[in-house]
Amino acid sequence: MKSTVSKMKKQIQRGFTLVEIAIVLVIIGLLIGGVLRGQELLNSARINSITSQQSSLQTAYYGFIDRYKMMPGDLTAAQALLINSTTAPASVSGDGVVLLADSPAFFNNIAQAGFIACTPCSATALVTPGTAAVAGGAAATAATYITPATLANTNTLANVYGSPLAFINNTAITGSSTAAAINFLAGTAEISKPFITTGNTIASNMLAELDRKSDDGNPAGGSFRYTDIGVNTIATPFVAAAVSNACWNGTAATGFTWLVNPPGSCQGASLF
Repeated sequence: MKSTVSKMKKQIQRGFTLVEIAIVLVIIGLLIGGVLRGQELLNSARINSITSQQSSLQTAYYGFIDRYKMMPGDLTAAQALLINSTTAPASVSGDGVVLLADSPAFFNNIAQAGFIACTPCSATALVTPGTAAVAGGAAATAATYITPATLANTNTLANVYGSPLAFINNTAITGSSTAAAINFLAGTAEISKPFITTGNTIASNMLAELDRKSDDGNPAGGSFRYTDIGVNTIATPFVAAAVSNACWNGTAATGFTWLVNPPGSCQGASLF
């Protein structure tokens, strides 16, 4: 009897067979593969969303200029009223320059003109609406633009990650590969160009894929570049860090590449 019980315990305590272990490993592999494939599809969808957003904004920029013959983000009070009483005039207007402080006004302008949809672009924290004209009475008054201290998804357009975008057309900004003077990356010094940022929370490997899809894959060439501009604090937008970073690598002599390991949290810029 004791021998029979001992044999039963040995049978109960036996380990998994090789076949059972193989089945478990296959199932685990399928689960991991599914997760990785799902993440890949999610990243691809995000890249497509950012690419589409950048393209739509460039179309809106040129469409606005074609329709109104003035630059969004640089409107005077009188020009803003030509659109409606919720369109923001720039804090510094009519000079052909759009500073970072007027970037939210840029998005407000193209949104009020119907080129994009952006609910935060007309938030009361950003724009105090003007008044409509009264027949035989008071003339219309323009909206008042309230320059935000920081850019956020509550006062300007944001990307798929909720990171705020910025439009800049500042003649003081040039392309460079010199520390504290990059703004948009360039192998040699380049003249100022208007550009729209992608938001600064995107991994460099995703920016590399976006660059390959929409441009030339070079972070320092073509119409899509790396930018070091910091959009969160309007008063101090320019980064004074060393040239080497977690987003790109290289020199003018060797060429520039996006870094993909580690991916980093980076930002791109679509140049006009």
